Amino acid sequence: MYHSRIKYLILILLSFLFFESVSAIVKPTEKFYINDYANILSEETENYIYEKSVSLYNADGTQIVVVTIPNLENKSLEEYGLELARSFGIGSSEKNNGLLLLLSLEERLFRVEVGEGLEGILPDGKTGRFQDEYIIPYLKEDKFDEGIKNGYNAFFNEIVTLNNLDLDTSELEQKESSLLVGDFIILSGSIGLLAGIYLKLFEKKNKILTISYMIIAIFLIVFGKYIILTLPIYVLINLCVFIFTRFFSGIGGGYYNSSGRGYRSSSGSRGSFHSGGGGSFSGGGSSRHF
Repeated sequence: MYHSRIKYLILILLSFLFFESVSAIVKPTEKFYINDYANILSEETENYIYEKSVSLYNADGTQIVVVTIPNLENKSLEEYGLELARSFGIGSSEKNNGLLLLLSLEERLFRVEVGEGLEGILPDGKTGRFQDEYIIPYLKEDKFDEGIKNGYNAFFNEIVTLNNLDLDTSELEQKESSLLVGDFIILSGSIGLLAGIYLKLFEKKNKILTISYMIIAIFLIVFGKYIILTLPIYVLINLCVFIFTRFFSGIGGGYYNSSGRGYRSSSGSRGSFHSGGGGSFSGGGSSRHF
C-alpha cells in the first residue's frame, strides 16, 4: 500500500511537470496575428500588423504571426519557436504557408520560423539577411516598434511580390549604421585595391601628398555609401579616387605606372478568421541575438 501511494505521488508530480512544460507555450490572442506577451509594442503597431496580416490571408491564405514573449521558460529558441508555430497551427494544412516572427525579451533573441510551403521563397539565408538588415539594428537600440514593424514589412513584401499578389507593399527602412555582407565585400575590395596603390606611391618622393590622398580616399570609401545612398555613385567615387591618385601621383617627382509599396487595409469575407489552419513546420528559418 505504501509503495502504491509513492507511485501515485510520483505520477501526480510528473503530471504537474508535464502541464508546466505545455503551459510554457503561450496561447494565441483573439487577434491571432499579433501576440505581444512581452508588452513592448504600441497599439498602433499591433493594429498595423493585424490588418496587414488579415489582408494577406484574404489574398491567398498565407498567415504571418508575430509573437513577443518575456522569456523562453528554459527552452531553446529553436525548440520554443517550432513548438509555438505548430501549436498555433500557422498557415493552412494544404499549403503550409505560415510564418512566425518570435521575439524573446529576456534572452534578447529573435527567431523566424518558416512553414514548409514558404521555404522555397524564404530560405534560411534570406530570413537571416532580412533580420540583419531590417530588424536587429533597431532591436539592439530597444526600438521594438520600429524593428518589428520594419521586419514584418520585409517579409510581407517578399511574399506579396514573389506570389504576385495584388496588395500594396510598404517602403522599408534600413539603418545606415548596419553594414551588410555585400557592402563589406565592396568595402574590403576597395580598401585592398587602393592600399596596394598607396603603398607603391608611398615609396616615391612625395610622401606627404600621397598620405593626403590616402586620407581622402579612406574617408570616401567609408562614408561615401552613406552620404550618397546609391551603390553606382559609391563605386564611381572609388573609381574617381583611383584615377585621381594615378593622375596626380607624378607631382613632386613621384611616378607610378601600372597595368593592371504605402499601405492599404484589406477586408473581405475571410477577414474574421483568426486562427491557424494546421500548417506544417519542419524547423526552417533562422535566429539572431540582439
